[in-house]
Amino acid sequence: MKKVLLFFIGLTFLLSTLAQEPRVDTVAVMIIDRMASVIGELTSCSFTLNTSMDVKDPDFGLIKQTWTDEVYLGGPDKMYSNTHGDKGHRGFWYNGWRAIIYSFDENNFAAIEAPDDLIAMIDTINKNYGIEFPAADFFYPTFTDDILANYDTVIFLGKKKVFGQECFHILASNPAISVQMWFSADAFTLPQKFVILYKKEGNRQYEATFSNWQLNPEIPASVFEFTPPPAARKVSILPRFK
Repeated sequence: MKKVLLFFIGLTFLLSTLAQEPRVDTVAVMIIDRMASVIGELTSCSFTLNTSMDVKDPDFGLIKQTWTDEVYLGGPDKMYSNTHGDKGHRGFWYNGWRAIIYSFDENNFAAIEAPDDLIAMIDTINKNYGIEFPAADFFYPTFTDDILANYDTVIFLGKKKVFGQECFHILASNPAISVQMWFSADAFTLPQKFVILYKKEGNRQYEATFSNWQLNPEIPASVFEFTPPPAARKVSILPRFK
């Protein structure tokens, strides 16, 4: 009886150990790499991003906020986005040396000097001012490495439909966060949807869906230049850290 008991204790320990070991699916990594390669070779693109996020309300717990971003990217140093939804209506212009944040609701804008590289600009403004750039991670050249460095489980869950389009479904997970990603099952492998689950925050969710992808469109340079509307006020925006 003692031998049987010891066997089951040992088996339980073994299964528990195996469950905690990293699990990386080479098929999932290949799909992510393919997406990153396609994104990395683009000279320009545009897309629509519909986002919903759980936010904590002191009276009602988690409630949904939703918004839509129309995003245009040009080369390594240009960006324009038009955002509207529960967070209000705002625009963002980046021309390679300066970023402008404009509130359509308040008719005011702030100007921030920025690095001459899109990724560096996103990193700098996010770090210094706390401004989020939804789905920006997909455009980082280190995206695959970042996934492997931050998630101990990366697996391919098969093909699924997203709004009628066949997609590759991938799960990346660690003890704190679970991310599901759907990439188009075609030659381009573009991201179509992702869901982030924050396990340690009451399963708070962040969900975003891509649509209207345009690859290498000709975007006039003037799109990335901000012209203040009549009576618009220039305001200051202070960095989070001095």
